[in-house]
Amino acid sequence: MRSLLKEIFRYLSHPYLTRIPSKVEHPFTILLKLAFICIFMGLGAGYLSNVLISSKLIPDPGPSVLDSRSIPYWGFVIGAVLVAPVLEELVFRAQLRRFTGMILLISFICGTLLSAITNTSWAFLVCPFIFTILFLIYRFTLAGSTMRKFKFWEQIFPWQFHLTAVCFALVHLSNYERGITLLPLGILYTLPQLAIGLILGFTRMNYGLKYSMAVHSVYNLTFAIVLFTAY
Repeated sequence: MRSLLKEIFRYLSHPYLTRIPSKVEHPFTILLKLAFICIFMGLGAGYLSNVLISSKLIPDPGPSVLDSRSIPYWGFVIGAVLVAPVLEELVFRAQLRRFTGMILLISFICGTLLSAITNTSWAFLVCPFIFTILFLIYRFTLAGSTMRKFKFWEQIFPWQFHLTAVCFALVHLSNYERGITLLPLGILYTLPQLAIGLILGFTRMNYGLKYSMAVHSVYNLTFAIVLFTAY
């Protein structure tokens, strides 16, 4: 466990493109260790967020949509354990190994922000235009040379990796009824999602997408059990 923790923190200090092993030794053990680290970091980050709120260092975010218990228990479990890990890993982590996927994510983020700021759904229509512009720039500058493309990608990958985790965290502002209005200090309310986003990014890059999905699912299952046991 200690060696895995050291490996994670070493990687997070400077993320880099890696090769996924064709076969992971002791996959179940690795999965449990990563899930435990994810849960531990998530709880620690959640405690820190609560301290900031209770100490009035940041404003109270108001009620969470989860507090209302309007979602049936089994519906919540299925969504959190089966649906969300697959969709969120495909959106946020799959693109860590796809340059064009990164461009698609940037376009999606721009559309999401514009829709949230304007409080409209039609603002998402800018996504295809942003993607087209960025893809054309990529196509006529980097795509012509594999060496130039990967050299550039290696240089920006640390930014891409951390930005992905931040965006993953900020998307979870939707857990609060006030949502986008919390954005100026948004990351302080979603520190647990930021912490697990970084670990899931490490998992995706070093073990593969199916491992990040599995760890994400175990984390959400644990969270669902704690949430519905507490109420």
